[in-house]
Amino acid sequence: MPGKADIDQTCAHEASQGIMMAQLMTNTNILEVFVHENEVTTDDRLVKLVEKRVRKHALNAYWMLCEPRQILERAGKGIRQGFDDAGGIQS
Repeated sequence: MPGKADIDQTCAHEASQGIMMAQLMTNTNILEVFVHENEVTTDDRLVKLVEKRVRKHALNAYWMLCEPRQILERAGKGIRQGFDDAGGIQS
């Protein structure tokens, strides 16, 4: 979980870049899950965010392995793991 400090955010970004590079180099999906401390303002909200995001990403992992069509059907729809959905792409 990246902390609130700028260096923590930079390190999380670099880690994310490394995960993307590993996916490209190995042609393998890697599920990335980050919860940044600065996404919420209280510890209670942080716990709820972590629980919600972990549950949704666990479901994504299942879909990636067992029902990949589910992932494709949700692509581009602004579905979020942790907060309200952002909505789909407007054409």
